[in-house]
This record gives sequence, C-alpha cells and structure tokens, in this order.
Amino acid sequence: TVLKAIADRDSVFPLKERFAKVAVTALARIRGRSVGFIATNPMFKGGALDPDSCDKITNFIVLCDSFNIPIIFLADTPGFLVGAESEKRRLPGKIMNFMAALELSTVPKIALVLRKSYGQAYLNMGGGKSDVTATWFLGEISFMDPAVAVNVVHGIKPVEQPERYDQLVQEVSKGTTAYELAAPFMAQMVIDPNDTRDFLADMLEVLSRRMTNGVGQHRL
Repeated sequence: TVLKAIADRDSVFPLKERFAKVAVTALARIRGRSVGFIATNPMFKGGALDPDSCDKITNFIVLCDSFNIPIIFLADTPGFLVGAESEKRRLPGKIMNFMAALELSTVPKIALVLRKSYGQAYLNMGGGKSDVTATWFLGEISFMDPAVAVNVVHGIKPVEQPERYDQLVQEVSKGTTAYELAAPFMAQMVIDPNDTRDFLADMLEVLSRRMTNGVGQHRL
C-alpha cells in the first residue's frame, strides 16, 4: 500500500513476491524515473528479517546496482529474526552478505524509516549507509525495542517489578524518536508521511547529478 502511494500509478512491479514475504523488493517509477524499492512488511513475522529475506534483498541490491537503478529502502522492522533455526540457516553470514552488497553498490541510495528500525537491521536497511537517511516524524530508532532493552540491560521483567519496568521503558524510549536521530544529523530530514513522494523525487533528482549519462561508477 505504501509503495503504491509513493510510486507512479500502475508502475510497481514486485520481484519474488511469494518468496520471503517479510521483505518486499519491487521495481517502480517516481515521476518517470526507474527505482528499486526494498521494504520490510510488518504483516509478516512483524517485519523481522529472516535468512530468506536477506538473500532476497542481497540479490535485488546486486540487480539494481548492475543496471544502475537507484535504491530506496523503506524500513519498519524490529530487527533480525534470531534463534536456533536462523543460526542453522546461516543468518549471521547472510546479514554480512547483505551489508557487503549494500556497501559495494554505487547507485544512489535513500533510506527512510517509516515506523521503527532497530539494531543491525537499521544499518542493513540503509540507515546511515545511504546517500540520504530520512525518517517519518513518528519513526523510532534504537539498538532494540525499548521494552526488550529494559529486560536485557537492567534484567527487569514486567511481572516482577511492573512500576520500575514501566519507568525504565519510558527512560529508554526518550532517545529513540526521529528528532533524536536528526539532532546529530544522523538523519538529514524528518518528514511528514504525506510529503514522502515529493521528498523522494527531489532527492533522486539531486543524487542523479553525480551519475554520468545515467550510469554510476562501479567499483571493481
């Protein structure tokens, strides 16, 4: 739904739509310009990225970089789906492959946090690694979900000390807003969701000027 609202009408073309549905990879156009969208879908696994989604995104980054298609990341994710099963399926290595593809790609990249983006997934979804990092004003960025962080950092569970737990969650949540990310210029823009299409179109126009005849300088 978000992609269709942002992209030109009838231009969204999903790739591997039925595989690893937590990750959405699609070609589209914004004001006639070809782009590649990488988005997390919170309707599946809460938006947590698993091994298959890492492979799917890595392949899509390589595809876009090969054909000089700018990439737009739309993040709404609690992080990676860690656990014994993910370890067996080599999730750590797939996360590194994902990051390597992102770092080596030379096409323009824009990262936008829609709702939440936690931990390593924030970086993998382009946060701080793209040419431009932005967030909706309701975005939340942290090393992990504040409710989980209280348990990990302070060792307190809600059933044991409910009042203290709620107090610590509020304290941890204070530094996770979009404006906290923008204050040290880690996010270049905090935008209203209604302005998303215009913002992306303007940034694509600016970033396209570094390309020669529409072709970026590929690293060997």
